[in-house]
Amino acid sequence: MNHMSKLDTFIQQAVSTGHISGTSLISSLYGDSLSHRGGEIWLGSLAALLEGLGFGERFVRTALFRLNKEGWLNVSRLGRRSFYSLSDKGLRLTRRAETKIYRAEQPAWDGKWLLLLSEGLDKNTLADVKKQLIWQGFGTLAPSLMASPSQQLADVQSLLHEAGVAENVICFEAHSPLALSRAALRARVEECWQLTEQNVMYESFINAFRPLLPLLKEVEPDELTPQRAFHIQLLLIHFYRRVVLKDPLLPEELLPAHWAGQTARQLCINIYQRVAPGALAFVSEKGETSVGELLSPGSLWFQRFGGLSVDQEAVCQFIK
Repeated sequence: MNHMSKLDTFIQQAVSTGHISGTSLISSLYGDSLSHRGGEIWLGSLAALLEGLGFGERFVRTALFRLNKEGWLNVSRLGRRSFYSLSDKGLRLTRRAETKIYRAEQPAWDGKWLLLLSEGLDKNTLADVKKQLIWQGFGTLAPSLMASPSQQLADVQSLLHEAGVAENVICFEAHSPLALSRAALRARVEECWQLTEQNVMYESFINAFRPLLPLLKEVEPDELTPQRAFHIQLLLIHFYRRVVLKDPLLPEELLPAHWAGQTARQLCINIYQRVAPGALAFVSEKGETSVGELLSPGSLWFQRFGGLSVDQEAVCQFIK
């Protein structure tokens, strides 16, 4: 079996075992490949990007229709062509997700906790706000008490204002004398943040993508074509994103000893570094906007994962 088909086999296997939803895959594609390049693309370009993965135009159209209906994408038409771009809402959610997906390490911690006491909220509102806070890394310490060790007060206040509950939630900043209660605190944290389940998700991500590293090291450079690089990068970020967005990103001192988050992140970074230039080139080749070519990636793209070791000038040459 030659290396070429080994990469293809890996890609096909990831697609067939991954239960991939169209809206989720296309959200991953916009966030990873388009948000720093203008955020707009022609429907035909999206179909061309995904065709090699076995997804037809109908799959793409259905997903775009849904994302447009949810207010995540805007659509504009020029003649018979449709162009889809990230809406303000889509861009805001994409940027919020990016800070979790492309970070290089766990956040540093000063030992402070942010506590939110929510009394007197009706059940539905409370459930909705809780969902958003959990996404931001809060855990439920008691039925109406939520806590986070790594959230900034200002970010949380704006979230509570957006949800219209700022007046019903009391915020405290607290300090925990960690040494005295470390064991009890760790056990409580593991339970409240459901870290055991999160860890299982990280481990299955690692098991799925670890075999790819040796393959990438042993293939001839010309076997890692731009198309294959793009397919690998999209699948990598799609599956990593599904796990990391559920991660509360707790500081290292609070994590259990067997935590797999850092291993998963390092694996993701190592693969991403290898495929990023080729993936960029493929998106440039296929991507068309209402005014012509996609923009070159902005400086924030190069800062992903603490700084991609990809030569900026070489990339700009590469995608011209």
